[in-house]
Amino acid sequence: MRTTEQKQEILSRLEPTQVYENILDASWLSRLKTIFADGDKTYKNTGPVTLDFFPEKEGYTHWFSELNTLLKPYVGGEYGIFAGNFFEVKKPHILHNDDSVRWVPRLHKTVVIPIEIEQPSNFAVFDQCYLDGPVKIRSRHKPAKNVYYNQDLYDNSKLINYTGQAFDEILYNKYFTHQDLNAFWGLSVEKIVPWKPGNVIVFDTARIHSAVNFNAQGISRKLGLSIFTYLK
Repeated sequence: MRTTEQKQEILSRLEPTQVYENILDASWLSRLKTIFADGDKTYKNTGPVTLDFFPEKEGYTHWFSELNTLLKPYVGGEYGIFAGNFFEVKKPHILHNDDSVRWVPRLHKTVVIPIEIEQPSNFAVFDQCYLDGPVKIRSRHKPAKNVYYNQDLYDNSKLINYTGQAFDEILYNKYFTHQDLNAFWGLSVEKIVPWKPGNVIVFDTARIHSAVNFNAQGISRKLGLSIFTYLK
């Protein structure tokens, strides 16, 4: 994948996760819901329903150009976009990173746009990174039944900034009971932020991140949009 020098360059640019409130108004959220509803969706064997896109994909150029213009001040830097997707989920995403084996990008920022949810929830970004391809972090006690794209990682010592310590059980019990506690060994939280429609969440694409257990809040579904950027 990447050389040591390439990894160090990405890590040297890590910044705190940011939340920008009420950036997308009701008309933008309605527009994005319609794009997802009318699009050619993928029904993954792991559960999520996604609508994958690239900026140059026919049918997406106009709306995405408008959206990207709106987002540029919050992303920062001279960046390109290597992928993006709408995601509709009924179960929370587990620990994972955003990366591409095909492009091996100079990772910059991931932009997450909450579009629809029954009530506000949260989203977690961690101090740890992984730069050798897309992975989902799992406990050896609960191996995956299905794999769609990200490969499974069962050894957290391979993570950058691995602490070697047990995870905070208070945080685990409050937010992350949708995944086995052992999967969090050696991890530490960088920031837990609100997941609220209209907000824009911007964090380093290299970082491990996860949904919280929104099912425990009585939430049955959420719809969002993720955009994955690289530094030019």
